[in-house]
Amino acid sequence: MTTTLPVARSDWLIFSLLNISTPIELLILFLDSDFDIRMEALAFTVLEKLSSAAYKELEIIWNFKEDMERMKNTVSMITAVLLDAEAKANNHQVSNWLEKLKDVLYDADDLLEDFSIEALRRKVMAGNNRVRRTQAFFSKSNKIACGLKLGYRMKAIQKRLDDIAKTKHDLQLNDRPMENPIAYREQRQTYSFVSKDEVIGRDEEKKCIKSYLLDDNATNNVSIIPIVGIGGLGKTALAQLVYNDNDVQGHFELKMWVHVSDEFDIKKISRDIIGDEKNGQMEQVQQQLRNKIEGKKFLLVLDDVWNEDHELWLKLKSMFMDGGKGSMIIVTTRSQTVAKITGTHPPLFLKGLDSQKSQELFSRVAFCELKEQNDLELLAIGMDIVKKCAGVPLAIRTIGSLLFARNLGRSDWLYFKDAEFSKIDQHKDKIFAILKLSYDHLPSFLKKCFAYCSLFPKGFMFEKKTLIQLWVAEGFIQQSNDIRCVEDVGHEYFMSLLSMSFFQDVSIDDCGGISTCKMHDIMHDLAQLVTGNEYVVVEGEELNIGNRTRYLSSRRGIQLSPISSSSYKLRTFHVVSPQMNASNRFLQSDVFSFSGLKFLRVLTLCGLNIEEIPNSIEEMKHLRYIDLSRNNVLKNLPPTITSLLNLQTLKLSDCSKLEILPENLNRSLRHLELNGCESLTCMPCGLGQLTDLQTLTLFVLNSGSTSVNELGELNNLRGRLELKGLNFLRNNAEKIESAKDPFEDDLSSPNKNLVEDEIIFLGLQPHHHSLRKLVIDGFCGSRLPDWMWNLSSLLTLEFHNCNSLTSLPEEMSNLVSLQKLCISNCLSLNWNKISSIREVKIIRRGTRILNTPLKFIPGRPSLLKYFT
Repeated sequence: MTTTLPVARSDWLIFSLLNISTPIELLILFLDSDFDIRMEALAFTVLEKLSSAAYKELEIIWNFKEDMERMKNTVSMITAVLLDAEAKANNHQVSNWLEKLKDVLYDADDLLEDFSIEALRRKVMAGNNRVRRTQAFFSKSNKIACGLKLGYRMKAIQKRLDDIAKTKHDLQLNDRPMENPIAYREQRQTYSFVSKDEVIGRDEEKKCIKSYLLDDNATNNVSIIPIVGIGGLGKTALAQLVYNDNDVQGHFELKMWVHVSDEFDIKKISRDIIGDEKNGQMEQVQQQLRNKIEGKKFLLVLDDVWNEDHELWLKLKSMFMDGGKGSMIIVTTRSQTVAKITGTHPPLFLKGLDSQKSQELFSRVAFCELKEQNDLELLAIGMDIVKKCAGVPLAIRTIGSLLFARNLGRSDWLYFKDAEFSKIDQHKDKIFAILKLSYDHLPSFLKKCFAYCSLFPKGFMFEKKTLIQLWVAEGFIQQSNDIRCVEDVGHEYFMSLLSMSFFQDVSIDDCGGISTCKMHDIMHDLAQLVTGNEYVVVEGEELNIGNRTRYLSSRRGIQLSPISSSSYKLRTFHVVSPQMNASNRFLQSDVFSFSGLKFLRVLTLCGLNIEEIPNSIEEMKHLRYIDLSRNNVLKNLPPTITSLLNLQTLKLSDCSKLEILPENLNRSLRHLELNGCESLTCMPCGLGQLTDLQTLTLFVLNSGSTSVNELGELNNLRGRLELKGLNFLRNNAEKIESAKDPFEDDLSSPNKNLVEDEIIFLGLQPHHHSLRKLVIDGFCGSRLPDWMWNLSSLLTLEFHNCNSLTSLPEEMSNLVSLQKLCISNCLSLNWNKISSIREVKIIRRGTRILNTPLKFIPGRPSLLKYFT
């Protein structure tokens, strides 16, 4: 890794609170530990591909079947000793052996992926006309030439595997059984984790901070309250409890939260507060900040502050002096020095939980109200384990959830306490050692998913759906033996990591599902330390990667030319929140330099002002995931993007100038995100053929569009769908084939839109009744379709600008799951049938008539949204 270890900081004074060592000893501990990612998951993937029947089309190659079987046997033989090799990785020779094995397994996986792509290409070509098949025979990619090339590569890899297999005998490596991912998943079907609303043992601390915040006699314009403690004690959780308290919410006009972490950049902090990522001029940023807070009593949380430079702090503090009297800043930090130079109030030093609260937290996580909590002997063993956690909530949750997830019996708990935890006593930093122990017990497929998160910065808000899509694209998700799709298995992976506290701070969407989460800074440190040389995070603008780097992330935008000759092995190039000015565009010449990265699976280029994607993107045939979101000068995509036969995810959100999509998008697409594509004029032909499509966030109706009836072919859609341009259908209602016309007697009605909207809405019946949220905007009909009242899973229903609606029918009582109702500017609507709904908001012409807690989502005319 190119990043520095996070322990070389001045928090050593705080370490003494729990008898934790100095940074020098801690650094030695980290460097001496084995943090390599296990290779079982990669080996399992290679074996799975070697067993696939997808290559029968390629059996024209001489001895192809025999070569596949031979490689399969060799990999199986090597895999059998992997666990033993990793246990002996402190041996220099074994460590080198593992590195060579990792290289050849990656190369074998790339080769087998090439086989798969070639087989798929021929299958697609077989569906084309005879002329194109004849032309293909004489092209450079014809069957014989391509087969020979792949065959030579296979023999070269087999030779490397043979050499590795021979060496394993010299190293005296023994067979040990390989993990079964499916068996692991069957251990526990429930998940145990404590949410931030269930923080234990911080009532007194919360009361103390609230007394400072709500003090009406405060004389300073801005006061600062530091919360100090070692990592994992719950500083951020306590700040969140106070920040979200109802009394605190009502006391301040303006509330802001900034995650600071390692980089104390005044401009970045200011930009985060004002919500402007693009403005690069410090003077303008300062002025915007002053305008935002001037005269307002505000509450600001600066989370995880490390910088001890007094002058820098004074500069930042001076920017907030225009706030209203009684404004407050909460600073969370591990450093006593930071607390000293920032605080105007005495710092609040967090201590570990007492034994009773520690045991309560452990029981919640380890037993989760199951029968084991009545087992006195098990409780006694758990108490001994908890004592070693020193009252640190993160350590208690992590070790408790580990025991819960493994579903261990009494003898297993005893072994865990006496054998596993005895190792903890040998280390000075016991808390980090506990977290490492929890990581060690993860199966290899979860280890790779966890390590992948190191590519993102500290404090990053992970979107659960996106994270799972990335794991799928990287090939981290092991295929299930049931009928579930890989995304559902990925959800299970996510929930397992969440339940073991590798993720935290989840947010819940309107449909009751997990939307986002964060990773604790200590967990992020752990993720960075376990990645090895496969992962590189570039902090500056210079690019220097080794020949074993597979995953590359840039946090500032980098100069891409020239890329080293070894970079062709990259599987991921990921730009995270680049800070680039509008004038500093990501030039087309830079994008061209990616064309040599022929094994790239994931390409993320967000917010870089890319004007054009070159046709050479077709050379990256392994691409499964492309994210071009927030490129607001991009107007179209090259037609060659349709030749990416493996492409699963295409993200184009907030590409506001995007006007058109290529026709005949590849059938492998599973996720197409278009929200915020305001200039998109129509949908491409052939959309109905994307039968694996799960995500389609926007469908634009227009005369040049594919028929709305193609939506009827997309049986696997889930998530959010917005239908835009229903005005077009008002003059073309016949285009909805499924709409039966029960309104024949009304066709002479003077209000033509009323009748047509009712016919259109009737024909837009979804495939299934699992909708969770429905937003109706600009509907001109007076009657709603009967299918609406069969949506037994509907949680949220919104009506906006539906002025012809007069009443909600009695059948509304069939919506047994409905919890939220929002009615905005529906002037004729009688809304007296809502007494049983938990949360209601009624708005007429901007004035609230009735309001219970509900987040209002403004709509747009002629709009229909589905959420599942």
